[in-house]
Amino acid sequence: MEERKPIPCPECSQEKYFEGLCYWCKTRKERERYQGLTDEQVETTVTNIISKIETIDKWEKVYKDFKGLLAYRNIDTAEIATAAFAKNIFYPATIYRNASADIRDKMIDLLLQPECKDANYLLLCLAACGGDKVREVFFELEKNPLPWRKKLHVPPSVYAENGGWSFDEQGNEFELIYQECYPLQISSQTETDNAVKVGTVREDSCTICGCRLVNILTIDGNDDRLTFLNLGGKVDIPVCPSCASMCEKTIIRYTVDGDSTMEIIEPFEDENYVSEEDLNKLALNLLTLSKTKEPVYYACGVQETCTIGGHADWIQDFQYEICPDCGKKMKLLSALSWDELVDSCEGTLYIELCTDCKVIVAFHQQT
Repeated sequence: MEERKPIPCPECSQEKYFEGLCYWCKTRKERERYQGLTDEQVETTVTNIISKIETIDKWEKVYKDFKGLLAYRNIDTAEIATAAFAKNIFYPATIYRNASADIRDKMIDLLLQPECKDANYLLLCLAACGGDKVREVFFELEKNPLPWRKKLHVPPSVYAENGGWSFDEQGNEFELIYQECYPLQISSQTETDNAVKVGTVREDSCTICGCRLVNILTIDGNDDRLTFLNLGGKVDIPVCPSCASMCEKTIIRYTVDGDSTMEIIEPFEDENYVSEEDLNKLALNLLTLSKTKEPVYYACGVQETCTIGGHADWIQDFQYEICPDCGKKMKLLSALSWDELVDSCEGTLYIELCTDCKVIVAFHQQT
């Protein structure tokens, strides 16, 4: 049998074994297509989504169009929510992000039925809605569960996390995501922007596997774009690039404009899988912070990306860590697609933050 030979992508020269654009160029062009739509074209696409709403769970054109418009055009989903509710469609939950008060209240009425069969989906959809009334209903159901609660694995406060928020034992709401989102984009080699540096190789090494450590991110919290993070200065986030995907999590304790320390929790391996060549490639990445902010669901679009702030595109399930110092839920700081950092790497590194305790937790997910 004749050995297959790699074919260079016609745009980026990335080697692959099929004709046409590589995966990265193809998804980039999809993103650019949604970003380039006129307002009239966006409206037409929304109308088409509404007319074919019953096919949205097929993960085909209607689903992809909804996902693309939400991520890159920040569409108002109120009309889509009305159409979906009329046909008893409760997926994806983000359909109901901008649901009208009327649709929200109708979902609440369904949820409050003692034998509600769609409680799982309704909780997710209402979490996407958010707001005071939803929080009050969730808090009441947390204290006084209805019979359908026995069929669910977690209480309403955990469902709320899927919407990027939750509440404490007194019913006080807190946010788990930042409402501003900046992607990390490939820049030209001549461009200098030090607001965020990615993959700076350090001199010290991992005590588990011996791999050189990297500051996976160095974030200048004083940059005007990043003041919403409330960091108060420049912060290094060191990880072991080998252990980061092979451990339960990494705990980082940071000081502003000073040293950060890291601790690997429950390593699965003690072998170094990252070569010096891999480290060099990581260090030579051209990722810089976007000049302008993007929609809060930007990371959930058609293209794998790295972001500061906003919602994450969870590979497995939403996961908000508990701060090891104060016991409060941590806030999503960043989601870094390994594929954007090192060729042929899989999964995403999620980074969460407690500014009160100056603690960061990083953990990996992949399919």
